[in-house]
Amino acid sequence: MHSFASDNNAGAHPDVLKAILKANEVGHVPAYGTDGFTAAAVEKCQEAFGSHAQVHFVFNGTAANVLSLKLLTSSHHAIICSEAAHIAEDECGAPERFTGCKLLTVPHHDGRILLEDIQKKCVDFGVVHKVQPKVISISQTTE
Repeated sequence: MHSFASDNNAGAHPDVLKAILKANEVGHVPAYGTDGFTAAAVEKCQEAFGSHAQVHFVFNGTAANVLSLKLLTSSHHAIICSEAAHIAEDECGAPERFTGCKLLTVPHHDGRILLEDIQKKCVDFGVVHKVQPKVISISQTTE
């Protein structure tokens, strides 16, 4: 049985393992993103997303989600998402802990969130005692 539940619970694809072994044959290389492998990966990402794209490699999906949300928000902001969103259900509170933001959940309808539900959370703008909605997280509908 194969599970796509997490990037942390599956083995590596054989082609990935082969690539790691091939890279290991090179020997010592500079660390922390100053090596040729990282430069080549950044170049490919910038080919796909534009030369202005900044690439930051992280350990797992939770780190990617938290860092991207933190780049978009300050601690007085709120993140609107589906009640079934990955950031609300599957990351053990990491988005709230590391962004300082509150997650405001809305109901989903067959995995989709509706504009009307989002608008209900977009109130009290400018009220200093209320979190300020800043980001809407749109999850993959198969969650």
